[in-house]
Amino acid sequence: MYRRLLLFFPCLFLLHYVAPEENPVYEYGPDNFKQQIEEMDGNFIMFYAPWCRHCTDFHPIWSELGELVNANSKFAIAQVDCTIHSKLCHENDITGYPTLLYFHKNSFSPVEYKGTRDLPSLTLFLSEVFAMKSEGVESEKPSSEVKIYSGMAYLNDHNIEKFISKGQHFVMFYAPWCKASQRLAPKWAELAVHFAHNEYIQIGRVNCMDNEMTCKNFDIKQYPFLLWIANGRIMGRAEEDTFEELKAYVERMLLAENHDPDKFMKKKKALPVARISEETFETFLEKDLVFINYFAPWCAHCMQLNPLWIKLGEKFQNESRVLIADIDCVRSKAICEMEKINGLPTLILYKNKKVVSVDHGGRPLESLITLVNEHLEDSTTTPTTEENVTREELPSKDEL
Repeated sequence: MYRRLLLFFPCLFLLHYVAPEENPVYEYGPDNFKQQIEEMDGNFIMFYAPWCRHCTDFHPIWSELGELVNANSKFAIAQVDCTIHSKLCHENDITGYPTLLYFHKNSFSPVEYKGTRDLPSLTLFLSEVFAMKSEGVESEKPSSEVKIYSGMAYLNDHNIEKFISKGQHFVMFYAPWCKASQRLAPKWAELAVHFAHNEYIQIGRVNCMDNEMTCKNFDIKQYPFLLWIANGRIMGRAEEDTFEELKAYVERMLLAENHDPDKFMKKKKALPVARISEETFETFLEKDLVFINYFAPWCAHCMQLNPLWIKLGEKFQNESRVLIADIDCVRSKAICEMEKINGLPTLILYKNKKVVSVDHGGRPLESLITLVNEHLEDSTTTPTTEENVTREELPSKDEL
């Protein structure tokens, strides 16, 4: 619960940098109340009385929320003065002040907010009700097909997992009410157009208000959140906010022919962690030391391990004898069955194609580095039988 409270903080921080508008909260009355609920995607309305002390104390926070949401948004933060519009308040069963009601589009059966009246709690409530479906309101069935317009991939709960499992993707997770998301949107669209014909990268976007499960799985805590994803794995996070900076970031991160075995074996401009498939398993095991993380995309512990595994890959990226890799047991089930993987994540260290270490779960990064280095040292200090035979068979200088 506390983690989810952080979802909106970056946008909240922007309040200190944005000049407050003269009327950040909309005023509703009988003349526009019905129309606004029919036209806006959602209305969060405070019913109040000017003489109410609790209303007066709460007003600055409500104004901040209005400033945060109302600019160029299809959602509205509004208020109704019940001393002026008593009939409207009576029709909505208002019996105390302030009363906070959220109305879905075209629905006059509101959701009442009864939580703490502070900004993080209010924004958390909005994140939940934005994603809710109004009773009796038909909605279009989400499609598993990824629609791409002007270079932009529109991703949702139903299509993102399969789509990002292959290739490189730069994805913006956003909330439509967030001003920072609104400012970035045109630059993100320009970025998508710029790379529309590049076969190695796909620009995408995810509306977290409509796709709560995806954003929860990616642990999105602020908006906008920009992730670089290669073959289903998060490889980086960008904080750039201009088109030129974003373009430079893509060019810096972009790799051609990802996960090509030859590139990894020769350590040529490759990602720090190799994704092994059934077709490349034997090829990758040619390295002296191969450390493999067997995982599944649905495994929470695997997701927690992922950043540490990338750091381990970066540590040995320039060591030609070591390969840090992973295997998706959903996509490469045959390998995981062959290696008798019965728990996830499972970390197996292979030395000259033989298993020398098995760990279920994980260790601290330093412990993993030490484990690899210990086996590297063994490789350099203990010659193999084949190496000894070769040396003994070499003729001496006198025999030449």
